[in-house]
Amino acid sequence: MSQRVAGDRAQGYAGSTMPLKLVREELTLVYGLQLFRGAPEGAGLPHAHVTVQGPGGQEASLALHSLHGTREELRRQLLESIDAFFDLVEPAE
Repeated sequence: MSQRVAGDRAQGYAGSTMPLKLVREELTLVYGLQLFRGAPEGAGLPHAHVTVQGPGGQEASLALHSLHGTREELRRQLLESIDAFFDLVEPAE
């Protein structure tokens, strides 16, 4: 059956109407940022892990990452990391 959409209702050509329900998955993104002056000596900071609790009470391990450089370099690296994260995470079905 072909349908036309008007506002929040769909109307079939037979004249019947039915409410449209938009289904949008809700997610929780956990993140944190801290900016320190200076750069670490040697190989850099270790990748520490913390335990976080999700909205449903489930626990997960979260790796903490560090980036080093100028303000512009940090911004570029962070945006690339965010893009890579969303490229790797598959949408839940």
